[in-house]
Amino acid sequence: MGTSASPPPLPRNIDDPLDILAHEHVRQEWLCDLLETIADGLPGTLECALAGLVTEALRNDLPLHHKDEEEGLFPLLCRRAAPEDNIDAVIRQLCREHLADDTYCDDLIDVLQALADGQAPKNPEMAGYMIRGFFESYRRHIAFENVVVLPLARARLTAEDLTELLERIRQGRRRLAGLHN
Repeated sequence: MGTSASPPPLPRNIDDPLDILAHEHVRQEWLCDLLETIADGLPGTLECALAGLVTEALRNDLPLHHKDEEEGLFPLLCRRAAPEDNIDAVIRQLCREHLADDTYCDDLIDVLQALADGQAPKNPEMAGYMIRGFFESYRRHIAFENVVVLPLARARLTAEDLTELLERIRQGRRRLAGLHN
């Protein structure tokens, strides 16, 4: 597949929280590409470094992104959306998907951590199936958010909402950086 082991670089000085969330989606698509590379290599090729990289992202970045959306973006959208946006149903579905993805990640992290540690999976077909199930579902999730949620947020959120969301995102990044220092 030719996927780079280096993540797409973060743009410098992003002051638009919706651009930050959109860029995180680009990084998540890259992670899905890495997962596909890992699954394609099973049962023979162990992608230890890639598995370690993806494991860390699934442990840290993905939950933080979900939290940014659920505690930052989604409440603001609920406050600003027009009745015809039917945003409550959309957000309920996205939150269910986040919960399912987070739960799935727990099992997937176990498989990926073993690969990162150089251990061949006991059942490579099942490991490949699990990995593919996650990235295929998550790609659809990202696409939906890019096509529906982010454009709606751009149309509905006020400048004050964006400032509040930006601060929320920055606080989460500072907390995560503090955990790793």
